[in-house]
Amino acid sequence: MKEKFLNYLASNRLISVLFIAFPTAMGIGTFLESWYSTDAAKIWIYNAWWFELIMVLFVFSFIGNMIKYKLFRKEKWAVLSIHLSFVLILVGAFITRYIGYEGVMPIQEGESTNIFLSEKTYLEVLVDGEFDGQALRKPITEELLLSEHVNHDFVIKDDFKGQDFSVHFIDYLENATEGLVLDPDGDRYLKIVEASDGNRHDHYLKEGEVVNIHNLLFTLNKPIDGATNIQVINGEYFVSSPFEGTFMRMADQFKGNLIKDSIQPLQLRSLYALPNFQFVILSQYCAESLILLKQMKN
Repeated sequence: MKEKFLNYLASNRLISVLFIAFPTAMGIGTFLESWYSTDAAKIWIYNAWWFELIMVLFVFSFIGNMIKYKLFRKEKWAVLSIHLSFVLILVGAFITRYIGYEGVMPIQEGESTNIFLSEKTYLEVLVDGEFDGQALRKPITEELLLSEHVNHDFVIKDDFKGQDFSVHFIDYLENATEGLVLDPDGDRYLKIVEASDGNRHDHYLKEGEVVNIHNLLFTLNKPIDGATNIQVINGEYFVSSPFEGTFMRMADQFKGNLIKDSIQPLQLRSLYALPNFQFVILSQYCAESLILLKQMKN
């Protein structure tokens, strides 16, 4: 039985099937990557156990054929080189898959670095608790590959000082952004938009809270020293800032000054310019909570 199996590994029938299955799977993976995403193609094809099994069978089949046809002879060196090339390519693929690292290393001119951003993604869970009156934290890190096009189903089970807990997967959204669920009886929010790094970023300022935006503090109906405080007085919005600045109302291009430590009417949908920082307060919302909304792709 064992000999029959080894003969099958070195058979022309198996290697013919592998030569059809391998490029077919790679071709399908290319289309899936284009239709869905690279992560989906990895989950379905490239990182699947059966795809790796094909490559393992390829290695054994090439080695079996080298033994079967006695290619380790001088006159067979050309055919042997072809077989060895395929084996080395597949072994290299396994080394890259299980040992190698892939990522991005941004280096500016005149600088040096030894840090790069890994292409792998991880799920990090922080479990907080107390033991003997002392606050403790247990971190859990799992390498994870997610796609909204794949039906994931997993549970992480662990214990914290003898107390069992579990983390259940619910859902995954790609390109998700924070949004608001509108509710007339909900909390009051202001939407602040800034683009300090050249990309637009939305921030939501909740009434009674303090928000740190690039080391600048903003408050809504909770004035504190050193912050840009926004208050609602008799139904009208007012702003005071510890910095001198300017504003430009977008509707009619009206310009004005933001006087330091002075309470002034807040101009919604106006571009405010503080030292090294610009922002726009778009509008007010009454909302129940912040949720994740899927951002539509162009």
